[in-house]
Amino acid sequence: MRRRTGIIVFVLMALLAGACGDSTDGTEATGDTATGTTQPGTDATVAPGDEGGGTLTAVRFESFDGWVLDSAAAYSSYQTHQAVIEPLMRFGADGQSIEPGLAESWDYDPDGLTITFTLHEGARFSNGDPVTAEDVAFSLGIWNAGPNFGGSWDAIVGVTGEGREIVMELAYPDNTLMAVLASSISGIMPMDFGGMTEDEYYNNPIGAGAFVVDEWSIGGRIILTPNEFYYDPERPYVDELILDVVTDETERQILFDSGEAQIIEYLSPTVAPQYDPADVYVCTVHSVEHIGLNVLRPPFDDLLVRQAVAYAIDYEAIDAALGEYFGLPSGILSPNILNWAPPSKPYFRRNLDMANDLLAQSSAAGGTSAELIYDAGNALDTLVVQIIQANLAEIGIDVSLSALETGAFLDRAFSIDADMTIWNYGAISPNISDPMIWIYATGWLFSGFETDTLFDQFLAYADAATNEDMQAIVTEIQDGAIDEAAAIAVAEGSYLHAVNQNLTGFASAPWGLYYYDTIGLGG
Repeated sequence: MRRRTGIIVFVLMALLAGACGDSTDGTEATGDTATGTTQPGTDATVAPGDEGGGTLTAVRFESFDGWVLDSAAAYSSYQTHQAVIEPLMRFGADGQSIEPGLAESWDYDPDGLTITFTLHEGARFSNGDPVTAEDVAFSLGIWNAGPNFGGSWDAIVGVTGEGREIVMELAYPDNTLMAVLASSISGIMPMDFGGMTEDEYYNNPIGAGAFVVDEWSIGGRIILTPNEFYYDPERPYVDELILDVVTDETERQILFDSGEAQIIEYLSPTVAPQYDPADVYVCTVHSVEHIGLNVLRPPFDDLLVRQAVAYAIDYEAIDAALGEYFGLPSGILSPNILNWAPPSKPYFRRNLDMANDLLAQSSAAGGTSAELIYDAGNALDTLVVQIIQANLAEIGIDVSLSALETGAFLDRAFSIDADMTIWNYGAISPNISDPMIWIYATGWLFSGFETDTLFDQFLAYADAATNEDMQAIVTEIQDGAIDEAAAIAVAEGSYLHAVNQNLTGFASAPWGLYYYDTIGLGG
């Protein structure tokens, strides 16, 4: 959803991973990671129950990117890939833990520079071939060759193993690696694409996930059916999975209300009140709505002007407008993820007197103007920009609003070609390193602010010895965002799904991704 350009995150991870050094002495044991600092969130849980075949239909508003893992640029693609081309591990619904995927257990030995995985007995691809160390080594080569995510696994210098044991040899310890291996971009493919050409494979992919591809098209319907060779004979719990793209909000709701669709992915908080509250699955608070101020040109090259903006925004008005699914911001980094930590100082809140005083001392004394661009297709952004426009008018900043199609918005945002931008982001894997790299990849969230300091902080994080050391670095980043006011979080909220109350086994990570194979249609 809001990670449409998430490909850039791992371009930068390629650079960062290669620069990491030695140090951490923690271990990853079977099926979990250490827990970290969290914020309270809201979870509407759907409890497990009876499962028994049938067709599960999920409807989404954004298109699928195809089966090339390296090309994933939308939540819909990450979500679909993991169902067919399963990684060795999975992320937990808590947004912090790592759980078994193709591997039932693992041991990360940073001192010995190895990660040893034990595959589930019977782990096979959908063509019946067993998953082997050769397949993992081949997959690693494909991952690293990707122009977008490639290099995210640079710490891994070799893969060996026999039978169910897979050993990854590392060049150096890397605190970010386990989270990457649990994301959908680390899906395991058969060696030599299972005897197919690369093009043939991506038109008819073979994976070791719970589902196989029956029918698919970019931007259209995808039909998945159970993998008869899946290591867990009980899963998936449905006979067919249909994934449909429906761009019209009203049509999506009609499909849900009629029972033709059981899941509507990523509801806008402005639309959610139209659904039965019992049907709205509320993920743990995680997303950050933020504005970026272009520091490369006037008026926002002046820190005093940026600070004036930060204190002019009516955060409580935004909170009230967005309703129960959003709240006041706590920092620039997504909360409720492993090793999140708050800033050491209070985050921005409205203080109109201070805002006026700051602007009067700045290069924009007497007033100025700025353009704010936003995605016209996003109802949340459309609402927030109007509040910000009114707030800044109160201190003499005349804001013109430019509503753009998503692609045009992203082109201008990543080119730092606007005075102001507004966007919303979240993670895709269970470690605060993910949003750290995201804010780096976006030029400090579309502001053009220097990122050399952030780069060094990420390297220190990847090399830190303890969770406390990592959290201290996160606090430094949070404090720096307050000090520089180049990107300002204006709200913090939850991703939402509409979920039929009869479904069982539905559980979403804070960033909205979940696993289809755990879901049953229930009674």
